Amino acid sequence: GLRPHCEPCSASNGRAHVDIEHPPGEEVQWDWLELDDTPWGEKAYVLVGALSCSGRFRCWFSDRDDQAHLVVGIDEVLRRLDGTARRWRVDRMATVINPNTGKIQRSFVPVAKHYGVEGVDPCPPRHGNRKGVVEKSIHYLTQGWWRTARVASPAEAQASADRWCVEVADARERGGSTVGALADAEPLLTLPETPYPAEVIEVRTVAANALISLWGNRYSVPPGLVGARVQIRWRLGAETFAISAGGVIVAVHRLAPRGAQ
Repeated sequence: GLRPHCEPCSASNGRAHVDIEHPPGEEVQWDWLELDDTPWGEKAYVLVGALSCSGRFRCWFSDRDDQAHLVVGIDEVLRRLDGTARRWRVDRMATVINPNTGKIQRSFVPVAKHYGVEGVDPCPPRHGNRKGVVEKSIHYLTQGWWRTARVASPAEAQASADRWCVEVADARERGGSTVGALADAEPLLTLPETPYPAEVIEVRTVAANALISLWGNRYSVPPGLVGARVQIRWRLGAETFAISAGGVIVAVHRLAPRGAQ
C-alpha cells in the first residue's frame, strides 16, 4: 500500500530536525530552480513541483518567475502529474505570499481556488527546509539530468526533462516500490478542464527579417517595425496571442506548440 513519506526537515548541517509525515495526496511542494548558464545564453527559471508523499516531481522551463509565469508553470506541472494534491506548500516567494503580512497574496487566491486546493502553506521564516522534498528533487534534477543534458534551446530542455522525469526519476526505488508506482496510487484531485486564465506579457525586439521569437517559434510583424520593441500578450489557455507596438495591436497569431518551428 501507499505509505506516507517522511521528510527530514533539515539538511545534514547539525541543526535539530523533526520528521514530517506526508499523507498520500496531501501536499505538492513548489520551488524555482534558476539556471544562469544555459546553452542558449539566457537565464532560465525552472518551476519544480513535487508530491510530498511519493516524491514524484515534474518541471517547467520559463522565461521569468513573475506570478503569471508561475501560474503557467503550475498548470503545466500539474497536468504532467495528472492531478493536484489537496494543499500546496511554497517558500515565501512574493508572487504567492505577501512579504509584509506572511499571508497569501489576494491575486493568488483565485488561482488556488481554480485548481480546487484547500490551502496554500508558506514555509515559516527561517524554516525553508519544510519544503525538503522539492529541494531534494531540484538537487536530483540538477545533478542527475541538467549537468549532462545535451540541449540547445528551452524547448529541447523541456522535452528532455519530461522524458527523464518519466524514464529515470519515476524509476527510483523507495520502500520496496518505485516512485512512479507510489505516485500512481496517490489520490489526487482532478484538474479543471481549462487552466486559470493568467495573462502573460513578454517583450521582444523585432529582428531584421521582421520576425519575433517566442517560445521556440518565430512570428511575423509588419516590416516597418524592424528593430522596435514590441509587447506580446497571451492569456493562458487561449489559442491566439496579440503583438502590440506603442499600445496598438499590429499582429495576432495562432500560438504554435513550443519549439514547433
